[in-house]
Amino acid sequence: MNVMVTQGAEGLPRRAFTVEDAFRMLETGILQDDERVELIEGEFVPMNAKNRIHQRLQDDLIMLIARRLPPGFRVGTEPTLQLSETTFVAPDLVIYRDFSGERLTPSDVLLVIEVADTSLAFDLGRKAELMAAHGVADYWVVDAHQLAVTIHREPRADGYGAIRRLGSTDPLKPAHPDIAGLTFRLADLG
Repeated sequence: MNVMVTQGAEGLPRRAFTVEDAFRMLETGILQDDERVELIEGEFVPMNAKNRIHQRLQDDLIMLIARRLPPGFRVGTEPTLQLSETTFVAPDLVIYRDFSGERLTPSDVLLVIEVADTSLAFDLGRKAELMAAHGVADYWVVDAHQLAVTIHREPRADGYGAIRRLGSTDPLKPAHPDIAGLTFRLADLG
């Protein structure tokens, strides 16, 4: 689906939408089920289309993680992760415990992974700021072209306290002890 975007009101005050507004728009058909958008501080932001390299890497990660997760945990693909009343994102992968809530929140997730192809600057910049400010404890950005991972930990209001970049042959280990056995290397995918 083509999503029309505009920057016509740049610099002017705009009405901020809430997550509840967005879901009402979906229920009433104002937003379509197949519209790929995130709500960033009250503004709808279209998500980039995925190309082959992104989709393949995401699929490989899903298959590997799903096979290795202990019972009671799930890997979600592009779930709605509500960060605040005016912000939700749809990360490529989220590992979380089984839960009975309506939407995932940062306290529900153990690991968030973004596969970045055309969105690398946004995922390492603005999205990392949002994840840190809202307490996402373990946020990884996989650079699909360099086959490297930037791991963000120790979230604070002003960003992550610990950030490191690892290559394709480095072992990747989630921070949360309940899924620490999920260690793998990007070089082993596919």
